Amino acid sequence: MAGTTVPEIYCWNIKIEDLNIYLASSKRGALRIGLSLREKRDSATFFRKRFPNTRLVENYPLNKLLAQAVQAALLNKPCRSTVDFDFSCTPFQWQVLKTIARIPFGETRTYGDVASMVGKPKGARAIGQVMRKNPMPLIFP
Repeated sequence: MAGTTVPEIYCWNIKIEDLNIYLASSKRGALRIGLSLREKRDSATFFRKRFPNTRLVENYPLNKLLAQAVQAALLNKPCRSTVDFDFSCTPFQWQVLKTIARIPFGETRTYGDVASMVGKPKGARAIGQVMRKNPMPLIFP
């Protein structure tokens, strides 16, 4: 899940009360969601450290589907659009993220529960590490 190298990244910001939600996408799909309380920065400044050698451009149309998915998640509703992703992860990390996404809205699971769901009943710490590096909080909560 390390920083992806793409020539140009398209950023956008959504503000909901004190929460700033920063979106980054490439032409291939969603790269990352960042969260910040109170402190508002433009989205390019927010992502500069993560993507230091990449041109960052404010662009809503290329983040529209991701923005819709985030807004649906915040309203506790399923997203009607399909978001393509453009981040790398291991097959295990992807399995965990897909499993997390299947947990019904309003329900929670422990890392131990998720570990059992992916066939690694003693892997709660591994699940925690995947979630610590999760590039799409709110989409894979």
